[in-house]
Amino acid sequence: MPAELALLTAPSPIWRVERINPPLGFSRVNPVDAMNDLTGNRFDVTGAGVLYGATTPEGGYAETMAGFRPRASMVSAFSEITPELGRVLPGQVPMAWLTTRRLRGFDVTGSLPFVDIEAPATHTYLTHHASPILLQHGLENLDIPAVRGPSRLLTRAIASWLYSRTDEHGQPLYAGIRYVSRLGDFECWAIFDGTPLELRTSDEVVATDPALRHVLDLFGMSIR
Repeated sequence: MPAELALLTAPSPIWRVERINPPLGFSRVNPVDAMNDLTGNRFDVTGAGVLYGATTPEGGYAETMAGFRPRASMVSAFSEITPELGRVLPGQVPMAWLTTRRLRGFDVTGSLPFVDIEAPATHTYLTHHASPILLQHGLENLDIPAVRGPSRLLTRAIASWLYSRTDEHGQPLYAGIRYVSRLGDFECWAIFDGTPLELRTSDEVVATDPALRHVLDLFGMSIR
């Protein structure tokens, strides 16, 4: 039997850490940035919006705070200079950053399924039905290293292909993509615009939040 896409429903709630306004703000990438591997997000769709979230608050913090992780070059450089009062050290998260963010929980209320981009069945299906995308990126088969790899051009092309799939009435087939974070074992969701959502909670980000502290410890970070 030919492989089919692995489909599933999203959990309730989904979590994300975001700026205070707008709530549940969708990510958008312009056509120029979409062609740059160093800009945008993994599953952004050119000309459409994508909202990112995680199954746990820890996943929401990890995805949002990854940019604060200490880099090897920074650690090396700072080890050779004398510490100065007030200097921001590698891995320090400004308290001001926390005050401008909210931890929000929300539900996907629509009935469309999500595509599990981690599943071998999905890899086989896309290899057969979206082969031009794979060949354009030098791939003969899709697998975990590819979908979790550094090529955002590949993952954005896959997301755009899935976003464009419609039924005989021109209605979308999928609500988005389920994936695993490259930062660790965090289940994440890329939600296509047009998917009905309902905001459930909106909480201030506080330094004592156990989920936040867990991510800080994982990444060797601190709050200043």
